[in-house]
Amino acid sequence: MTVLGIETATSVCGAAVLEDGALLALEEVNEGRVHAERLLPFIDSALRASGRTTASLHAIAVSIGPGSFTGLRIGLSIAKGLVLATGVPLVAVPTLEALASRTARARKTDGLVLAAIDARRDEVYCQLFEASGEELRPLWEPRDLAVDRLVGELGGRRVLVTGDGRAKVMARAAGGPVRCEEADASAALCSAAEIARLGEERAQAGKTEDPALLEPRYIKEFFLNSAGRIGVNTR
Repeated sequence: MTVLGIETATSVCGAAVLEDGALLALEEVNEGRVHAERLLPFIDSALRASGRTTASLHAIAVSIGPGSFTGLRIGLSIAKGLVLATGVPLVAVPTLEALASRTARARKTDGLVLAAIDARRDEVYCQLFEASGEELRPLWEPRDLAVDRLVGELGGRRVLVTGDGRAKVMARAAGGPVRCEEADASAALCSAAEIARLGEERAQAGKTEDPALLEPRYIKEFFLNSAGRIGVNTR
């Protein structure tokens, strides 16, 4: 099975081509706000580097959130366009799960993994997982929490923290009962390669989406202001 993975939910913009579990090509940068300009060229480049074309694909996997409102909309709209053009299945990969999975596989140890994405102000999008061998089990649904509340809910547990919100969590947890360990920077950001890997697993299990119905998983509500810019509903 050949899968195209797309990541735009975070500051990372990337595209990956994976075939039968093997990564054939990866094009990505961690620069933020370049998704609109870079994603399509990255997809073209990854396909060329892998020696594949859109006609070779069996599924397209997209990072579905939570994360950047603008990034999510860009990634999903391009993924939907490719699905409509090729007729292949669309797979939605939860962004926090992809983060935790990448970190847990890199660490190769069992325990609790907290995936945290910066949600601006003093909040993070977060989800707690338990890693055991090859299995990653969610203990929470994805949430949008103030960092103080998050640290309080972690209690005195030992937790490996990953994602671009990890610095906020580590700063608040310092000196408290929570025993937080920061994930290595090399495995602490979401990657299109992990989106493709998890997308392949989901596609093989028949977990695909209707492109007409699939929407980003924002968690926070958003609106467009009079200038057409995205705003956040904080009520």
